[in-house]
Amino acid sequence: MLELTDEPNVKITEYSLAKRMAELLQKHYPGHLWGVTCQSEQGIATIFNLRFSGNWGFLLKMKDIQDDPTLKQVIMAGGELLERYRVARGRYNEDDYSQKHTDFAGKFIADT
Repeated sequence: MLELTDEPNVKITEYSLAKRMAELLQKHYPGHLWGVTCQSEQGIATIFNLRFSGNWGFLLKMKDIQDDPTLKQVIMAGGELLERYRVARGRYNEDDYSQKHTDFAGKFIADT
């Protein structure tokens, strides 16, 4: 949720970049449950696939992706995350998930 503070441009910048990242991930890897955040004070953006686990994802430097209109690092990180869980890059396929091993909490186990 967008929160207005004394520095609304910072929050709007975070929201705008996170929205672009999520839309791009959904375009390249449709149907997956992507979670993204941007934290300008820390200078980081994160990418998670919430179908897997909230413990493993990618941390990107905002300064590296903000000025790239293609957001290439975001696409690569999303694809890499899918591959780490042995899921093919591309559209969500329930069969890919039904064959995966889970831990005691029901979270998918990544390639270690």
